[in-house]
Amino acid sequence: MTISSVNTLPDVTPELDLHVFQDAIRDLHQQFANSEISKKVSDDQIEVMYSIGHAIFMQGKLDKALNVFQLILLFRPLDARILEACATTLKKMGRFEEAIPVYGSVMVFGDMKNPMPSVHIAECLAALGRNSDSEKMLRPLLDDSALDTAYTDVRRRAENLLEMLKSVA
Repeated sequence: MTISSVNTLPDVTPELDLHVFQDAIRDLHQQFANSEISKKVSDDQIEVMYSIGHAIFMQGKLDKALNVFQLILLFRPLDARILEACATTLKKMGRFEEAIPVYGSVMVFGDMKNPMPSVHIAECLAALGRNSDSEKMLRPLLDDSALDTAYTDVRRRAENLLEMLKSVA
């Protein structure tokens, strides 16, 4: 996989062995979980901090919520839930270019079968006026039959975005 810039979609070659990649990510998680900085803050403390960040986000105080989520990432940089909270806050703030690579991290460190980060990336690309790139993110999702059963809401959201992209083309 090669990435030429933050604003360019990665070129993924078929040689990528997903199982090897997932094992490497699990190893990375385990190594970090055993590190000293990770142990300085307990999981319960992280949960309290996350709850505070979420409450601040829901109040619309996005700058402050982002600060809380970024603070948590200092202690749990591989936590997909915190990464997604950070990305969603950036997206809501209109900082789409910054949100895209964070959503990419959610795809790497989170559940690789979850299609929602791809939809978020497609929405960010559309907001930036990069409609063809947005469509490239959506097409594989809509071709995935798993969206019909496990992710019906995600399918509907992706279809709506694709229809919107077609109407402005």
